[in-house]
Amino acid sequence: MKFGEKISASRHPPWAEHYIDYLRLKRLLGPLFDAGVSIEEGVVGASALNYGAPSVASSNGFQNELNHEIQKALLFLMKSMGELAADLSELSEQRHAVSAHVHSILQEKPMQDAIQQQLEGIELLRMEYLVRIGRKLLLLLEFVELNVEAIVKIVKKHDKLLSRWEQSQRTAAGEKSRYTRLRRQYLPRFAVYSSNPNVRCLFLTAADAGDCSSYINGRTATRRRSGPSGGNYGGWDVVQWNLEMALKELFQCERELQIALEDRSVDVVGEALESANPLSSRSFSEIPQSAFFTGSPVKRILTQSSLLQALSSPPKANDTPTFFEPVLYQIQSSRRRLGAMHSRYIRMVYAHEMLGESIRDDECLMQRREMETVEAMERIRKASIGGEEDGREILKGPTVSNLSKVLNLASAGLYMCNYNIVAPTSALYAEHLGFDEASGGIIIGMTPAAVILSSVLYSWWSSYSYKRALMFASSCCMLGNAVYALALPCNSLKMVLLGRLLTGFGSARVINRRYIADYYNIEDRTAGMADFVSASALGMALGPGLAALLSVVAPDHLSESNSLWTVETAPGYVMFVLWAVYLILNVLFFEEPDRVGRSPFRAQSRETKPGTTTHTERSPLLNNPSDGALSISTGTSSSVKHCGNVPVLVSLALLVLLKSVLEGISSSAPTISRYYFDWGVHAAGIYLAVLASCVLPTNFVVAYISRRYDDRELILGSLIAMFVGILGFLVYSQDGQYYSEARFVVFGILTFAACNALEGPTMGLLSKTIPKSLAVGVLNAGLLATEAGTLGRVVGDFWLSAATYMGKNEMLNRTFEPLCAMVGVSVFATYWTYPQLQPTFATEDEDDD
Repeated sequence: MKFGEKISASRHPPWAEHYIDYLRLKRLLGPLFDAGVSIEEGVVGASALNYGAPSVASSNGFQNELNHEIQKALLFLMKSMGELAADLSELSEQRHAVSAHVHSILQEKPMQDAIQQQLEGIELLRMEYLVRIGRKLLLLLEFVELNVEAIVKIVKKHDKLLSRWEQSQRTAAGEKSRYTRLRRQYLPRFAVYSSNPNVRCLFLTAADAGDCSSYINGRTATRRRSGPSGGNYGGWDVVQWNLEMALKELFQCERELQIALEDRSVDVVGEALESANPLSSRSFSEIPQSAFFTGSPVKRILTQSSLLQALSSPPKANDTPTFFEPVLYQIQSSRRRLGAMHSRYIRMVYAHEMLGESIRDDECLMQRREMETVEAMERIRKASIGGEEDGREILKGPTVSNLSKVLNLASAGLYMCNYNIVAPTSALYAEHLGFDEASGGIIIGMTPAAVILSSVLYSWWSSYSYKRALMFASSCCMLGNAVYALALPCNSLKMVLLGRLLTGFGSARVINRRYIADYYNIEDRTAGMADFVSASALGMALGPGLAALLSVVAPDHLSESNSLWTVETAPGYVMFVLWAVYLILNVLFFEEPDRVGRSPFRAQSRETKPGTTTHTERSPLLNNPSDGALSISTGTSSSVKHCGNVPVLVSLALLVLLKSVLEGISSSAPTISRYYFDWGVHAAGIYLAVLASCVLPTNFVVAYISRRYDDRELILGSLIAMFVGILGFLVYSQDGQYYSEARFVVFGILTFAACNALEGPTMGLLSKTIPKSLAVGVLNAGLLATEAGTLGRVVGDFWLSAATYMGKNEMLNRTFEPLCAMVGVSVFATYWTYPQLQPTFATEDEDDD
């Protein structure tokens, strides 16, 4: 759905004139850039933009029009919030009077008619709250969301046309002065610091409207935020909290009146039994049905076939209705969605994992619009209170079980632990088998080499089954660790390499990411991706830490009588047991999600059309040669079309480089520390665990800094820090006499942290500049980024092995001097292509306009 159509379909008709006029602003861009570039030179649809639109002479003129639209939307928002507060005050007075009247009549013995009349009054007041407060608050939240998105879209379109104009090479000095990029002034990450009070106020209001707190059982667990971009003004909180308290109070009054009505029903039944003829078969039928309140003990007794059955049957859950208001859940969901939009860490996580933030956007929009009507909410509320369905599940849609989520995250953490646990002992393992310590890098590098192939397999397999794919991956890891552990008793380096190769085939990270992206509901997906990154970082730290712990309980010397349980084989046995336990839990408790029925909108879109082929898990990747040729030719033409995308090429090259440096640091640290400082497995494992524990803090720091700086600025700064770290890590004496432990530790941590800091903005730039045509399918952007990073790990490990073969005294410099030179070249290349390393938005599909 095009954004112009989306905002037209989503806006509240009575407020139509107060929304930012996206289509008018879009029409202003045609005349603005027609002076600088013709349609043939790349401004697609420029003539269509010109029709019936006034002209602006420069970017400053367009900026003035945009500021006018922002002012219009902001002033209406402030006015509406004031009206909302006035309505809330008026209804609060009515609620107070109703509550006092209810408590006064409950002191007496009211008649049924009086109770029914009071219940009707409470219901009318509750509907007033839903329509005048709840519904209006939802509309205002959607108003804020659509207007913020409109600003972002139109600014991106302006900068996209400006990029095309710059590529036309008509860059005379007089022409250049007419245009300027607007993203640094209007995109959310920068707008909260804008000098324009209207822009700043609108984005701060949007940030305050966003909330990442949880909503459980009708209660809001608020986590306060701080900082200029996080809100913390409380205006939206006040309205939501007062609405919730009012509805709870009305619900309580209604329950008390219903209990009183039940008591009156019992009295009516008793009087009817006394006055009726006991032998008459019509005595019960003559009693009015209104006397039996739903859920009352009397009705349960009268509707059972026997008294024993009535007494033995437990009361139903709907005998004691619980408080549930769909409008409160919808408000909280909208605020959480807005909160996720303004969270820099979550945005960085999404970019890191190459997942779009607006997945199923049209589907969620349709569902939200359908569910937000008062009538729909009333149906959901009655079904939930009546015990027929869970209203929260209706609103959230089908979701996967919590245990399945935990097992999915456990797979990611276990793999990262398994990958890093052998780093402190791989060189010793090769030495015990009679080979040079240089083989340690090859042992570690076999795992990412297998990942290059397994990622493609799991990207395809996860389209049909998650459980079977996870079971296969777990089995590969379990078998690989068994082969790895038994290689020493069998005295076979081939078994060691085979074991690590099988472990690489157990990398299910592609499955884990896709599972979160496809089957978490829209509110939980951001937290799920953050949990995925945290689980991976925890596994990275636990791997070397567990190796250090095993060095205490396992012997560090090899003897003929003891070759099964040593410090080298212990990681294989331990990971075999852990994967075996995980496999059993996976078989027993992991639930395969419902792929077709998880959403009514998705189910309709997945209906098989006439003439199409239905693919299953057992279907081949290519059904026939013609299909394969078509797929390959399409992919090739797309690749050729975008092969000149400088930001994408630079980002992929930086991914390979930073993963090579990371792998060189972590794989060489045990051997280097043992050669220069006589460190054992225990000390090397602790050092690697400390390095891995820097991942999450570094990501949070980068997320905070990225509020004020572009991705390209962060990339350049991280590359310079990495260059300085490697320079300090090198040895500058022949015998290494002056190479100290402090220098090794400090500059190693600096280099490792700089690599992790570089990864965030690099993936962010890649996610903003890579063509959207690569967002779906088996060979997608996420797989491409994974393959680039894995290739870097393989290069780092095998380069380390090649350097170690030349002697351990030269290993450090021969490994890191070329990497240092490559980082220096990357600094120069980044500076040279610096003007191009920014989102041009030219790669976005025109459907998003």
